[in-house]
Amino acid sequence: MKKALFLDRDGVVNETVAYPGDEPFDSPQKSEDVVLVEGIVKAIKWCNDRKIPVIEITNQPGVAKGKMTKETAQEIELKVQQLLAKEGAKVDRIYTCPHHPRGKVPELTMDCDCRKPKPGLLIKAAHELNIDLGQSVVLGDGSSDVGAGQAAGCKTIIYIHNNNLPNKVEEARQAPADYKVNDLSEVIKLLTEVLETKRF
Repeated sequence: MKKALFLDRDGVVNETVAYPGDEPFDSPQKSEDVVLVEGIVKAIKWCNDRKIPVIEITNQPGVAKGKMTKETAQEIELKVQQLLAKEGAKVDRIYTCPHHPRGKVPELTMDCDCRKPKPGLLIKAAHELNIDLGQSVVLGDGSSDVGAGQAAGCKTIIYIHNNNLPNKVEEARQAPADYKVNDLSEVIKLLTEVLETKRF
């Protein structure tokens, strides 16, 4: 079985975007708004170089909420991966939860098992890719990422940044992650400690 790095997308791989409105920070709503978070390319390439799978695990309820079409959501994801590829970094597999319990699109409106903080996507990835969750790491920027990682038995790293609503930033600060970083340049040291040792 393999170790893996599980990544949240918005706020970790690509920047959240400050849109006008009641909730200004959101995932990109169109592909031209996609900008990579500084430091993520080096972390992904570190894993790529060591043949450690990099797996994106992301809640993407934009279609369910009626914010965008399925085609736009696909274009945004494609842009994220294109920007990574341009820098020589590769995500090996993407697992997405498109659902939301308070959505506007009936077929996507549900209380599912795959929406973080539930560990459904992590468990599915582990089954399909022969991943040892107990030897793997979840890197996210929200309390739901930590919750999903802990429920799956992974080590957790939370990236604390201010590009979010104040209550979500505070939730992130209070989340019981194994490690907390304020800069993604700090992540490689932790990945070396966690993924290149056999301490757990």
